[in-house]
Amino acid sequence: MIEKQIPVLKIENLSKDFSGTKVLSNINLILNSPGVYGFLGPNGAGKTTTFKLICALLKPTAGRIFISGEDVQKETKAAMEHLGVQFDSPAFYPYLTGVENLKIIGKWIRLKKTYDIKRLLSFAGLSESGSKKVKEYSWGMKQRLGIAAALLPNPELVLLDEPTNGLDPSGIAYMRELLPTLAHEQGRTVLLSSHRMEEVEQVCDKVIIIHKGAIVASGAPSEFTVGKTLELICDNPNSVIELLNKLDKINNVTLLSNNKIQIIAPELETREIKTFLTKNLIVIKEINEKRETLENAFFRLTKGSKNEK
Repeated sequence: MIEKQIPVLKIENLSKDFSGTKVLSNINLILNSPGVYGFLGPNGAGKTTTFKLICALLKPTAGRIFISGEDVQKETKAAMEHLGVQFDSPAFYPYLTGVENLKIIGKWIRLKKTYDIKRLLSFAGLSESGSKKVKEYSWGMKQRLGIAAALLPNPELVLLDEPTNGLDPSGIAYMRELLPTLAHEQGRTVLLSSHRMEEVEQVCDKVIIIHKGAIVASGAPSEFTVGKTLELICDNPNSVIELLNKLDKINNVTLLSNNKIQIIAPELETREIKTFLTKNLIVIKEINEKRETLENAFFRLTKGSKNEK
């Protein structure tokens, strides 16, 4: 008989209203296995609210959340023992050392098992800075100390809110190495909120996109891109769009400007489209092939909401 796996994180029909305004609407999510999961969305999409609900800092209007089988609302203490969290801009006592701060946090969360703080600091790249006062830490060092604090309970689920925010290039590179280690070497499930699309593409095994309080897509980063797109410059673009829409393998044709058309047709070669248009007496002034990125796909799925609050 095969044992049924208990998901590390299970969210069922989760909704949250604030003063009658719906912020989350019927969210469902299951994370079964270790990995780095990107949680993406425009500002105001519901990412932070979801994180706070998982941490039991807010109560849901409807729905349930389970961490390693423990109900976050009904079995809060037991659920939190499986969870490690780093919110954006971690705060510490500035006049205490890194080691002293971690010891205090360990007492706050009432650790059942002792954790090797020196080993934690070493993992976070702070092995030579544990005895320094936090007021002497750079921003990047504080972010790393935040990671170490999140790992104190030896959690199965780790929530990281913008862990590379404000870091210099070397700090970002370090985080990009650290996150897969947490998942694939230590066997943890990491849910990562980030605005850095290139970071998500490089380190995440799966991406979940939330928009206006609802999950609109999920899958491996490569699944979000539609492959190549073509930009075509020609006369009478509206007539050309009508003609192209007759082709079965054309996914989408969009007028970008007065004479520029964008064509999404991953199953068609550029030469096939050129041949088709030439046979229909269309004069092509210019045609360029482009490769869609996760960032392009994100804006397409969230309808271009770059500045949405």
